[in-house]
Amino acid sequence: MQLQSRSLLMECSPHLTSEIWVTLLQAFLLIFFSELGDKTFFIAALLAARNLGAVVFFGTFGALATMTIISVVIGRTFHYVDGILPFRFGEADLPIDDIAAVCLLVYFGVSTLIEATSDDGSKSKEEKEEAELAVSELSGNAAGMVAAANTVISTFLLVFVAEWGDKSFFSTIALAAASSPLGVIGGALAGHAAATLLAVVGGSLLGTFFSEKVIAYIGGSLFLVFAAVTLIEIVS
Repeated sequence: MQLQSRSLLMECSPHLTSEIWVTLLQAFLLIFFSELGDKTFFIAALLAARNLGAVVFFGTFGALATMTIISVVIGRTFHYVDGILPFRFGEADLPIDDIAAVCLLVYFGVSTLIEATSDDGSKSKEEKEEAELAVSELSGNAAGMVAAANTVISTFLLVFVAEWGDKSFFSTIALAAASSPLGVIGGALAGHAAATLLAVVGGSLLGTFFSEKVIAYIGGSLFLVFAAVTLIEIVS
């Protein structure tokens, strides 16, 4: 019995490992390009200009990591509920969690590409103005909140509130509902870490290498590509 279990585990392990790595790459690319130029990105950049960069990084990444865990839990809950209470269409069980994930990814992909084609820079400017307002409100309470707590906690709370319900929040839910949770967590955390590090080190340097439209086109295309991949997996 033990030999059979070990044999089965060895047969499943390569497929499981491959799925985790593919999902990790998908999550990293989606999150990284979703966060570039986002309000959270500007908040981290502005705070880093006024505070110690390492402190801002840990506060920002802590909030994003917490949000990632919450998103994955929601996505997996949706997946398990669908497994317990399957939706039947004729003789077939429809994977509602995977279908919902495809719909979300397509929505974000199309909306991102539409924004890219019609964007004249106002979207990024609006995100930056909202970030500046949030940071100025935080600075205005420096004598109270920051003095009583610390910059890490203040940054954590500010980023957590700003990130709640954001595009990356729902895209993480969509990926977690249809893919390996370990891969989603690893890829999303790596994507958040890379984007946050870029913001803290020098967000203004981003425009030197990539325009806002290029980033939006890449992000929107990735959403649609991964939606197509998920749809193919459903059909097959």
